[in-house]
Amino acid sequence: MIPNIIVSISGLPKVGKTHFACTFPDPIKIYSFDLGADFVRGKFPDKDITVVNFSLPIIDDEDADAWALPVWEEFYQMYQTDVVGGTYETLVIDTATALEQVIRQAALEAIQQLKPTKQKLATKDYLVRNLRMKAIFDLAKTNGVNLATIQYMREKWAKRGGEMPEPTGEIVLSGWEQTEGFADINIEMVTKFTNKTIMVSTLKSNRFDRDVSGKTFNDFTYDELVTMLFEEE
Repeated sequence: MIPNIIVSISGLPKVGKTHFACTFPDPIKIYSFDLGADFVRGKFPDKDITVVNFSLPIIDDEDADAWALPVWEEFYQMYQTDVVGGTYETLVIDTATALEQVIRQAALEAIQQLKPTKQKLATKDYLVRNLRMKAIFDLAKTNGVNLATIQYMREKWAKRGGEMPEPTGEIVLSGWEQTEGFADINIEMVTKFTNKTIMVSTLKSNRFDRDVSGKTFNDFTYDELVTMLFEEE
C-alpha cells in the first residue's frame, strides 16, 4: 500500500519543480503564489488540476499598508477545507518560499495592529511562523493527502569574522528552514542541456529507504518515485 507522502521539491527557477508536482495523483490543487502554475497545468490536459492564484502586491515601500494577513487567512481557510474535505489527492504549494514570506509578514502585521509603531519579529513571533508552517505539514499528513511544497534555492550568507555576513558559495533552500525535517522526501532539481532539456532530480533524503538517498534521475515522475520506494522487491 502506498501511503500519502509529504515531498519537498527545491531548485532554481524554471527547472521543472511544478511540472514534477503535476505528475502526482489527481485531483490536484495548486495554491500558486508565483502565478506560473496555469501554464504548467496546460501540459497535463488529461489530469484534473485546479489552480488558485494568490496575487501578492508589488511592494516598493517598507511603510506599505498591511496586505499579508488577508492573504494568509484566505489561504489557510481554503487549505483546511481542502485537506479535510477529501476532494483532492494531492495539494501543491507553489511556492512555499513565497508562502513563508506571507506568514512572516502576517505575524508582523498582527503585532503592528496591537502596537502601531515600527516593530520587528521577536523570537516568540517566529514561533508563530513556525507553528503555522508546521500545521500545514501536519494537516496533510494526518488527513491522508499528498503534499508537495516547492521552494527556491539561494546562496547562504554567514559571518566570517567580520561585522557583516558574506556569501559562502553554498546553495541552500530558500524559505522555512525546517521544511526538509518535516517532509518525508526531499528532492532537489536542476536542468541539464543535451539535444533537449532534461529535468534532473536528486533524491536528497527520505524516511522510507535511505539506500536510495543521493540517487539522481532524469525527468523523474511520481510513479517512478513510489515504485522505487514502495513496490520494488
